[in-house]
Formats: sequence, C-alpha cells, structure tokens
Amino acid sequence: MQNIRMLQQQVNSLISQAKHDIYTISVTSDPTAKQLRLQRLWDALTSIQFLNELLASHAISSISASSNGPAQPTMPASQPLPAPAAYPELTLPNQTFTIQELSNYDGKNGRPAYVAVGGVVYDVTNNRAWAAATHFGLVSGKDYTQEFASCHAGQKSILATLPVIGRLV
Repeated sequence: MQNIRMLQQQVNSLISQAKHDIYTISVTSDPTAKQLRLQRLWDALTSIQFLNELLASHAISSISASSNGPAQPTMPASQPLPAPAAYPELTLPNQTFTIQELSNYDGKNGRPAYVAVGGVVYDVTNNRAWAAATHFGLVSGKDYTQEFASCHAGQKSILATLPVIGRLV
C-alpha cells in the first residue's frame, strides 16, 4: 500500500510539473525555453504512462490475490508511437566505452551520468527523468538496452533528445 501511495505522489508531482510547463510555454517567447519545457513535458508524460502501467498491474495483482479466482489478464504493453520520418540518422562520436568504462559514469561525486541503449552511449546528466542519476530504480553507468525496449518500445524520440557521447564496444 505504501508503494501505491509513493507512485500516486510521483504521478501528482509530474502532473503539477506538466501544468507549470504548459503555462510557461504559453507565456514565453524564448524558443530555447519552449524547447526545454516541451522536452520536460515529454519526459513527464512518459513517466506518467510508466507509473500508470505499474499502478494498473498492482491493482490487477491485488484483485487476483484477494479473490483467489483465476488470474486477471495482464495489461497489454503500450502501443509504440509511430516512427517519425523526420529523425535524422544518428552520427556517433568516435569515443568508445567498454561496459566497465561506462560504469565510471554513474553521476556520483560530480561525474557525468551516462547510459547505453542499443550500443549508443547517452549523457543523462541533466535529464530530468534521470534526476540524481537514477530513473525508477535504474542507476546510470549501465547498458539499458533491454529495459528501454521493454518500457519504451518504439519511442526512439526519447533517445533523440539526449546528447550522444559515443558507442559501447
């Protein structure tokens, strides 16, 4: 029950942030500020979707456990967004990382926070979804290819907003 309350608080916090960002976008004329707020809105909505799926899964599990009946169907995976045609091809910097080298970029003690997805190393240091170099229990400095595919399948636009640092070898 405590976990559900924590998830609800996170959702409420993200909704408050999104409302504030929408207001800021409506009153600012600075294109850079608008772009940053839009990115934060995108991140917040992605997080809300993830938390919503967690809450629904927990609710279904609770109902199944209390009724001792047959297991309820699980929530279907979210539908991926259609792939936008306008994303440019990713140009990778020449810097390479081994998985061990990547682990040094954990966002602690002033170090940058990097994560790898699909062989590409991204900088999540200043990404709001990775506050304190963590993202829903995941810590930076690791390869999250499988986690990204299971949670954000087809949502390459999330990665397109992150600075590319290099590639994982």
